[in-house]
Amino acid sequence: MNDTLHWRLFNFLARRVVAPGFVVVGFLLAAFNIPNLFPGGTVNVDGIPSNDIVMRLSAVVLPLFAVVMGVAMFMAKPYRPPEKHKHG
Repeated sequence: MNDTLHWRLFNFLARRVVAPGFVVVGFLLAAFNIPNLFPGGTVNVDGIPSNDIVMRLSAVVLPLFAVVMGVAMFMAKPYRPPEKHKHG
């Protein structure tokens, strides 16, 4: 019974709390950093403004990668451990 509750809680938190958080925060960060892609845009690297295109692209692409991971986590089927790993 305790293992079942643990895995239900884990699946709920991972799929219904963490995954939407990844999506929302990733979209917000990507949207906030899109102006950096325009000519003259800069990104702070170690506190110093940088106009390096790789750093500016990564400021938008990495949050979008978090969005993809959040969608994948949301769509994943719930985890159920094999019987041999259950205690009791």
